[in-house]
Amino acid sequence: MNSEAVATANVMFDFLSETAAAKSKDEILGSLDRSARHFGFSCFAISGIPLPTERIDSYFMLNAWPSEWFDHYVSHNYVHADPVIQLSKMQDGAFVWSEALRDQELGRHARRVMNEAREFKMKDGYSVPLHSASGFQAIVTFGAEKVDLSGAARGALHILSIYAHNALRGLMAKEARSRDRSLLRITAREREIIQWCAAGDDVPGSGVARSIVELSGQGRERVSLPQQAS
Repeated sequence: MNSEAVATANVMFDFLSETAAAKSKDEILGSLDRSARHFGFSCFAISGIPLPTERIDSYFMLNAWPSEWFDHYVSHNYVHADPVIQLSKMQDGAFVWSEALRDQELGRHARRVMNEAREFKMKDGYSVPLHSASGFQAIVTFGAEKVDLSGAARGALHILSIYAHNALRGLMAKEARSRDRSLLRITAREREIIQWCAAGDDVPGSGVARSIVELSGQGRERVSLPQQAS
């Protein structure tokens, strides 16, 4: 095994170990940042891909873009003009921007997105499209002034991207379950009143009791409402 292969394997091992133990988005971001820089990338982002009528704001899962570029991209809702996003919606394989877009005829808006990205040292990049069986689409994308990746490095980044996205989804699902449990938490007094009501007993301060029962029911209804995935 040559030195590049050993270094790549070590980066992958470190990332997978750190991410498996991560307790927050910041920890995942830090691990992915170290891996990205090893392969020559200065920035990256992980995001779901919104429908044509939606904005991208709430779909960003992890952001390590230059802050000015992120604000500019989001405020102009560039996602629907971004040729990298459009390409990722049509293919499963990871790609280097300059290679994949070389023979593409870009429209005025697409050229504007790419030209403005260059001002933030994102002249090229590597993107990994992600597609679920349910139709959910996402992308892990890395930016740099120049991309020079061996076949092994491309494969490693592809695997790291999938793992990072899965880890984020799992962490976000865990946080959502924790929020749901906190909404359903009731005090000892509320539990006592609910038990009285369920038994058909007359409770002192029955107006208050009814209010608590009604509010508890409303809380459960809110929890059961479908939430938009992000």
